[in-house]
Amino acid sequence: MDSLGFAWPLCFILLFLPFVIRYLPGKNKKDDFIFITSLPNVLPKEPKNKVYFQFSLAYASWFFLVLALCRPIYLDDLIVINQPHRDIYLAIDLSDSMEIQDMFDETGKAVTRLSVVKKEVKEFIKARDNSYYNDRIGIILFADNAYVLSPLTFDKKVLLNFVDEIDFSLAGQFTNIGAAISLALERFEEAGTNQKILILLSDGKNTVEDVNPIDIANTAHERNMKIYTIGFSGGNYLTDNKLSQENLPANELDEDTLNQIAKVTKGLYYRVDNSRSLHGRYQEISYLEAESSEATSYQPEIELYQWPLILSLIFAVATGIAVRRING
Repeated sequence: MDSLGFAWPLCFILLFLPFVIRYLPGKNKKDDFIFITSLPNVLPKEPKNKVYFQFSLAYASWFFLVLALCRPIYLDDLIVINQPHRDIYLAIDLSDSMEIQDMFDETGKAVTRLSVVKKEVKEFIKARDNSYYNDRIGIILFADNAYVLSPLTFDKKVLLNFVDEIDFSLAGQFTNIGAAISLALERFEEAGTNQKILILLSDGKNTVEDVNPIDIANTAHERNMKIYTIGFSGGNYLTDNKLSQENLPANELDEDTLNQIAKVTKGLYYRVDNSRSLHGRYQEISYLEAESSEATSYQPEIELYQWPLILSLIFAVATGIAVRRING
């Protein structure tokens, strides 16, 4: 709630200074005779109302001067800020294997891996929007190469729109895990963040050798970046609109590499094979990375001393004019 305050309220004591000076005991001069040729018989005949008027003007000038010395401040509404506790990049594998329909929605209909990932990523973002922690989140897509779909941002609605735009037109044939980690590290460094968290989801193995995932993971660890890896694949999938009961070859998902990446950076590796377990892993990572920290707040202050100071000067000038006009 807005209010008015004073930085130096003790200065209000000075308001009584003119009265203290006026009534201080002094030498009795009743018997002294003062003769001023230039002001014959003026003071004895001075009406009291004019004297009071001059005193009122002078005291008003003093009052507003003291008020200015007290530094009146307008206190605006308290603003509470939840500082960004974490900066999180979500790296999503967009290789052509994400088109495999080995997942099922709530109705039991077979859907692609990408559709499940998009749904759970949106749930993760929504949870960050409604939680106490005001995280910055960015999205990286990787296949043949890695690129930033969205930089780190507080705007969760924009992120949700970006997730909706992910489709297979952006997909590629390969899986460049090393490039995704390298790009995330580069963007974290540009953002100047302290707590760097990468959640990397892949349904395959690294098939591009230009950036070794383990080497770049070691570099990420040296720069205080933690990586959580999620190996995501199902067992049954559709080919030519027919449900196949065959399992994917074991080497389609390189769990060893994903596990090493997480281990090197002090993160964790999760193996998931359905929508429910993927949802649980995202929630678990969020819980593990939660920090208890007090929200910071501040109250905007607007200085108002200049206004009583201006009034004090006006009354001082008016006092001088009144004295001059009355006394000649």
